[in-house]
Amino acid sequence: MSSVKDVFITKEAADMLKVHPSYLIRLGKKIELDETEMREAGTRNYLFSKEAVEKLRKHLKK
Repeated sequence: MSSVKDVFITKEAADMLKVHPSYLIRLGKKIELDETEMREAGTRNYLFSKEAVEKLRKHLKK
């Protein structure tokens, strides 16, 4: 089971990566993060795992 310290809402993940929240959601869908890495938690709000944030960070560095 994941610790809540390892799960981030859209705004937290976007702030960590210094991108706009809507861009973060589009990027997550584009690189096809699976349900264990990114899942919907309400209207335009998603939960991101620590692993998802790392994958997104690597993708942004390209």
